[in-house]
Amino acid sequence: MTILIKDGYNGIEVTADYQGQTRYVQENISRPGEALRTGDTAGIWINAAQMSAIFDGLIIDGVFASIGTAFAVKAAGGLTVNVGIGKAWFDHTWTVNDSILPMTAPEAEVLLDRIDAVVLEVNGTESVRENTIKFVKGNPSSAPSRPTLTNEGNVHQYPLCYIYRKYGTAVINQADITPMVGTESTPFVTGILQTISLDELLGKWQDELDRFTDARSQEVDDWIAQEESDFTAWFNKMKADLQQEQAVLDQWIASEQADFLAWYNQMKDQLSGDVAGNLQLEINKEEVKRILLVGFEDGTKEFSDDGTVITSTASDGRTLTKTFSDGFLTMTNVLKSAAGAEVARAVKTFDSDGKLISTVVTYS
Repeated sequence: MTILIKDGYNGIEVTADYQGQTRYVQENISRPGEALRTGDTAGIWINAAQMSAIFDGLIIDGVFASIGTAFAVKAAGGLTVNVGIGKAWFDHTWTVNDSILPMTAPEAEVLLDRIDAVVLEVNGTESVRENTIKFVKGNPSSAPSRPTLTNEGNVHQYPLCYIYRKYGTAVINQADITPMVGTESTPFVTGILQTISLDELLGKWQDELDRFTDARSQEVDDWIAQEESDFTAWFNKMKADLQQEQAVLDQWIASEQADFLAWYNQMKDQLSGDVAGNLQLEINKEEVKRILLVGFEDGTKEFSDDGTVITSTASDGRTLTKTFSDGFLTMTNVLKSAAGAEVARAVKTFDSDGKLISTVVTYS
């Protein structure tokens, strides 16, 4: 480049040969060792870091969030990831990625997991002097940790993302990628930026959220279907049980009615004969038997929760307790006085078809 140097009186044009040397020297090429004059050719050697130092205080190290996708790393199928367009300023140097950069990750381990990193490396050693984007392979472990990055001397590595590598896998999903641009390790350039779309930076979390939503939705659907099936089965069983109990009850009522009519006809026969001396005793027993069979004429009834016990209480305090057992194949009626003393009991036994087999009445 050509620069203009003024000595206060005359303008002197000199040529600056900028080749990234390690020193800043101005030298008279035309007349070595003498002062520069008009027409002389001067050589100037300038250190690249010195040239970049003019930005100190204006730009803080980091990635420009408003340029491209700020080096966002996206899964591209198989072991390939794409590093997005971006521009960064680290260690007095520029790094520019002006197109999508495909990168192939190292293969996963056979038995253990590991965590790899995609880094922006600034290598300022004299033999290299280059900025690159590269993979840093992590250490295999049953509990893997992030790899240790170089950050000393003339070599500095800044993580663009970390990738969890499950053993035996040959595919990288977006959910495996943890973006690091915008964090303390690889911050955004501050002060002169616009904004960046969250869709570019939060691809990992969006992918994880989509997977979580799909999994939970299927679990909820499966649970609802199972609950509906269980409820339907329970309802049908309860309905069948109630219908069976109703049939048994109908048979029992018919049997009680037949017994009462038989007793009534017997009483008519007794009343037609000369049995006055035993009439009252017979009436008392038949009244007790009638109560055992058909219950009180007034009072209240109380049913147990499972329907196996029915307790009737007459207005005068007497109680009649009916208990169903053996799967409703046995019915025991116990009549007690108002004082709680047992007066009589009747035991009816049905066969498996619900038909009456026997009735036994005992008096206290």
